[in-house]
Order: sequence, then C-alpha cells, then structure tokens
Amino acid sequence: MAADALSPNERFLLDFHRSHPGATSEFFGPARTPEGGDSYDRLAALVPEGDDAVVLDLACGDGYLLERIGQRRGSRVRRIGLDLSADELAAAARRLGPDVLLLNERAQAISLPPASVDVVVSHMALMLMDDPATVIAGIHRVLRPGGVFSAIVDGGSAPSGGLACFVASMGRTLRTADRAFLSLNHPIVMSREGLLAHLGEAAGFSEARVEELVVSRREPPARLWELMCLTYDVVQLSPAEVESTRRDFLDAVEALRDAEGLVGCSVGLRQFTARKQA
Repeated sequence: MAADALSPNERFLLDFHRSHPGATSEFFGPARTPEGGDSYDRLAALVPEGDDAVVLDLACGDGYLLERIGQRRGSRVRRIGLDLSADELAAAARRLGPDVLLLNERAQAISLPPASVDVVVSHMALMLMDDPATVIAGIHRVLRPGGVFSAIVDGGSAPSGGLACFVASMGRTLRTADRAFLSLNHPIVMSREGLLAHLGEAAGFSEARVEELVVSRREPPARLWELMCLTYDVVQLSPAEVESTRRDFLDAVEALRDAEGLVGCSVGLRQFTARKQA
C-alpha cells in the first residue's frame, strides 16, 4: 500500500501499530463491564450460529476479536479480518492460523463482493477512520439484507480512576510544552447523533441504536503505567517528557491504591448497532 495514498492520520496509525501491534487488545481484553463481561464479547455475541455465517472484523488488529468469535461460534463460522496495518495482520495470522481470511486494505475500499457478509463488527477503530460515511456505505454494500453492523468506539462517561490521573498528567506535560492532545477521532463517530444519522433509513439501515457501557480493570501502578504507554498521545512525548509524566502519574495514583495495592482504571465506551434493511 503506497504511503503517499494515505492521510497523515493513517500514516501515524501505521507507524504506531508497527511498533505496538496488539496494543488495543492488550488494553481492552482484560477490561470488564460491571456485569462481568467485556467489550469484545458484546460484538462476538452478534454473530449467528450456523454453517454459512460470515463475519467481517473491520480493523481487526491482531485478531483478538476474531479469535473470540471462533471460540464462541466454532470453526463453522467463516471469519474475515481487514486492517490497514500489515504488522497487525502478521500478528493476527500467528494468532488465528490459515483458516481466517486476512485483507490488508483500507476500510474505505473493502474488496469483498456485495451482499457477502452476515455481520460486520469493529472494535475501537471506527472513530479513527477517515471519511466514515464512505466506510459505512461500504459496510452496507457487503452486508446481506438483514445483516448486522456493530461498532464499539470511544465515548460515553468520562474516564475515571487511573485513566483520569493519566489524562491529567499528560495534560500538564503538554501544556508545559505548549502542545495539545492528538486529535485523531472523527467528530461524526464521536457524536451519538452524527453516527445514528449515518445509520438511518436514508443509508439503508434500520433498528439503529446506541448503548453506553463502561469497562474497568485493576492493576498495580507500574503495570497501569505500561498500559498508558499504549495510548497514542505518549508517542508525541520526548524521553524526558515521558519520564516526567510517569513520575507525575505514579504520584497521583498512589492515593488510589486499594487494599491489594491495585489501582482501578475505567473508560466509557459506546456501541452502535444497526441492521441492513431487507
């Protein structure tokens, strides 16, 4: 894939995931909802049982969600993963083996035939994609009539616990350097109203809905800092700024340790789901 055909955001994401394949699943895989489930299983549960079911994971990363789907639905379900990053797809191939089709493509130009997929899922990626209206139109094209699209994205309630401390520490470092947080998320996807408008009847979808959820995990402070280093904003810091942010963060979370010495970390998410009109 030619680098000059990519946007600055896409080039940034490629560079990040070249250095950090599997970062998303490492952060969100162990995170749990208050009910005890997780964000990946919410998407895997949408895949129907049956020999002919086909599921596409858009921006599949290292294949974590596709692995979950295989564990939940068995080998009868045909699984397809698409990702911009060849490095993430290499990790997915090692995880999933030869039975899963992996496509190194942009989400704006899905090569699959029309009406060939029963379910399209996407975990923590849709908000990072350029031109989400084109992405959603492509999803509609490849879905069979009655097929389901569901995506989990940033949003919902504000971060709390250790993640809130990290955001505050990062903010202090960036203000000192006269810089701002990265702006990678597309506003259409970050707005409930914006994305629901793109999943309505005019776009060929029905039953569009949005659900708010919170996922949390508890970790020792040092491990929590390692997880924070998997976020995009840390990349823009110099080594000295990383160290300054680390010390500030560890000082801040010390008061949040529980009886086991662990610190909670919670993030709000949204799940958008719609069905292609029959």
